[in-house]
Amino acid sequence: MYFVRLTGRKSEALEDLEEEALVVKLRNGKVYGGRLDEYFDGAIALYSCKLLDQAGHRWVDHDIMVKSEGKLIATDYPEFWLSEVKDIFVLPEEHRDKLELDDVLQIYIDRHYKPLRGIECDWDPGEKWENKRHSPECDGRLHEALTLLKTATHGARLSSSMDKNQALMRRLEEGFAYLRLRLLMYGARIP
Repeated sequence: MYFVRLTGRKSEALEDLEEEALVVKLRNGKVYGGRLDEYFDGAIALYSCKLLDQAGHRWVDHDIMVKSEGKLIATDYPEFWLSEVKDIFVLPEEHRDKLELDDVLQIYIDRHYKPLRGIECDWDPGEKWENKRHSPECDGRLHEALTLLKTATHGARLSSSMDKNQALMRRLEEGFAYLRLRLLMYGARIP
């Protein structure tokens, strides 16, 4: 499962990749990974963005800051000008919707990384979730707890202003990602 480099007119290709995991290599040598929030006026905005620590071969919090109320804080949606971008990498189309961002970023570092697969469960916390059943292989309590945590994280990100609660949102997102990673490391099958 190797990354493919976007070729041709990047501006047109990026319009079709919203919500997809991208790895952006800048002309200055820095490499960032995240999900495409939007592409507009020559700028690529990523969320859940990480910076590749090339010396340590790991992803760390990004270094793009904004000034808010006299303090420098990391922005939730860093933007990259297309003119500063050397290369953009994405997964091949057949793998795009199947992997979490953490797995995608790890694949960029280690081509031989094999993400653990979850299980299929059609349970949905929609309107009539009381009548929905988990699949036989699914740990229903774990599935519902993870869904609640992910929903709370997403809701906090959408409802807060740019200046407030960024640390809380970042901790929630990191907590969810860490919890998922630890469960997978010990063989949990996660829907």
